[in-house]
Amino acid sequence: MGLPFQKGSKKVFDVVGDTAIIAVLSASLISPMVIPKINSVMDSIPILKNHKSLSAGLMGIIIFGIAKSVGRKNKIIGAVIIGIAGAFILSAVLPLYSSITTKGAN
Repeated sequence: MGLPFQKGSKKVFDVVGDTAIIAVLSASLISPMVIPKINSVMDSIPILKNHKSLSAGLMGIIIFGIAKSVGRKNKIIGAVIIGIAGAFILSAVLPLYSSITTKGAN
């Protein structure tokens, strides 16, 4: 017979250990440390330096491809990489979204 909190702690670990939760945590906690480093590399390429949203979207798609191959071997690392890729896609779409919403407000 186990301790009374063991049953509940397993449920908590199932929630925290879920790959979707890990991806969201990665997008909010890890990507702010990783994205500036990748952006500085992209700024060294002249065509990507002039088109920030396009380059962020392209980088997000590339990173999603990497996450697919890594995720087959290790689900947790794959989820972390998916969170970083999602942050890139969000930064690519955000200028378009804000331009559409501000046009509708005027």
